[in-house]
Amino acid sequence: MFGWIWQNIFYNPILNISMVLYHAFGDNLGWAIIVLAILFRLLLLPLVKKQNEMSKKMATLKPQLDALQKKYANNKEKLSQEQIKLYRKVGYNPLGCLTTVLPQFLIVIILSNVIRNIGINNLSGMYPFVHNFISGGNEISVNMGFLGIDLTKIFTQIDPRFGKEGITYLALSLIVGLSQFAASKITMVMQKNLTGQSQTKKKEDKKKKKKPTTEEETLQKVQEGLGKSTSFILPAMTVFFAIKMPAYLSVYWIAQSLALVLQYMILDWDKSKKGVQNLFTQLKKKKESKTEK
Repeated sequence: MFGWIWQNIFYNPILNISMVLYHAFGDNLGWAIIVLAILFRLLLLPLVKKQNEMSKKMATLKPQLDALQKKYANNKEKLSQEQIKLYRKVGYNPLGCLTTVLPQFLIVIILSNVIRNIGINNLSGMYPFVHNFISGGNEISVNMGFLGIDLTKIFTQIDPRFGKEGITYLALSLIVGLSQFAASKITMVMQKNLTGQSQTKKKEDKKKKKKPTTEEETLQKVQEGLGKSTSFILPAMTVFFAIKMPAYLSVYWIAQSLALVLQYMILDWDKSKKGVQNLFTQLKKKKESKTEK
């Protein structure tokens, strides 16, 4: 039952959409992959927007939740009851994130499977009318060339690896990591603009007498440190996988990073513009500081 649902409800429709895009872009799988990645990110906008709204609701509840934890520190059952009442009052569902995260995760898995099978010319599940549209009913041989590279090739299988051809595929794998790193940094910088904490306030805080660090502040610092570490670790891991996998997956991952930034900006265009301005301001300051040195 699950296999039938996976194949007919999820996999086959996306496979056929992919092949229609492939043919629409001049039998070019690379451009089809890029458009697919961006298209599905845009389709997920309503779910992501809902997830962000839930996160904002949770942020507004924090002072009240802290107060409840202090009040019922010795009564866990009563604390749980009061927390549930508070959630219901503002319409926040702690489990609601599952309805937004799971569809995104599912689409990524399906897309990866579709691209992988197209890459090995496994087109099982293509609708007859799509097959006729692409080839008039004749056998389809997917063109795996894109911008001068063969999308089926893997860096670790190229001999010699550090010859002219090998360097090209190594560079593609490195671009995967760089694009992922850049996407995470850009979104983080833009998010900083939304916290309401100005540079002036930060300077004023430094002038104030230092107070003992609370447990909550310590936890926040640890989380920030983990976030910074993750922004380096994940791209590095992606590069490691990219050099061991076909080039078409690298193209997909690069397109995903681009689509992530695009998705974030569309969600709140006005604030995103301020975030981009903030990004350029920081880059300008860094350039000026280097010039002064």
